[in-house]
Amino acid sequence: MKLIAAGQKHQGRFRPHNEDSVLLEPTLGLYAVADGVESEPSGEKASAMAVTLLKETIAAINLEADATPPFDYAEGIPLPARALKFSFREVNRQIFGAAAKDPQLLGMSTTLTAVWFRAGRAFIGNVGDSRAYLVRQGRIQQLTHDHTSLAQGNKPAAIEFIENFSSTSEHELTRALGINPDLEVQLAGGTPKPGDYFMLCTDGLYGEVRQFELLDAIKAYPPEAAAKKLINLANERGGKDNIAVVVIQVA
Repeated sequence: MKLIAAGQKHQGRFRPHNEDSVLLEPTLGLYAVADGVESEPSGEKASAMAVTLLKETIAAINLEADATPPFDYAEGIPLPARALKFSFREVNRQIFGAAAKDPQLLGMSTTLTAVWFRAGRAFIGNVGDSRAYLVRQGRIQQLTHDHTSLAQGNKPAAIEFIENFSSTSEHELTRALGINPDLEVQLAGGTPKPGDYFMLCTDGLYGEVRQFELLDAIKAYPPEAAAKKLINLANERGGKDNIAVVVIQVA
């Protein structure tokens, strides 16, 4: 499976800092976006920690060994999905611990959405209201749930790609990394096909750009140009928030 990926972030037109982060790690098949919570201290630090710690944790995982602990067994959940869940929880533990040691960082938190391509499959993890989308055969589908009070109960419809490995409930975030010492991670996965596109983005993009416009940009341009087009479009529409996007083509 060949992947062609590009990612960009932008401060937007009005925010004094960019609290969004992106991760492109092709050697691991790992891609992510994170959005530091602006209402809390050090959102920029939280999102940067999230993507860095996720990369380090995934890089240290050896799925060839007996990996039952610490990746708790759960019937029907593949080992890479359990490893991704472990990694999210480890990232959360370290962000929460860093804030506990420094009163100036108390309450820092971030969203995190990632896709990990492993052994011919794609595994998705999500906490917060950043999103993952799939474009397949001219259709776009949101693969993640928004963990906000507004979105509670509004789950995206299933498509062939998705196997939901965990259920989720829940414009206030109801779930983010760094808030509590433990957290629930939304997991999903499936088998990519040649011609598929995955897109990860923060709410600064999908809050300004309609879903059909996301689809049009991804269909019309290669990943790097599509990411640029979407960033520019979000800014043209107002650019009220930081913006981050990653586009991945399955070739």
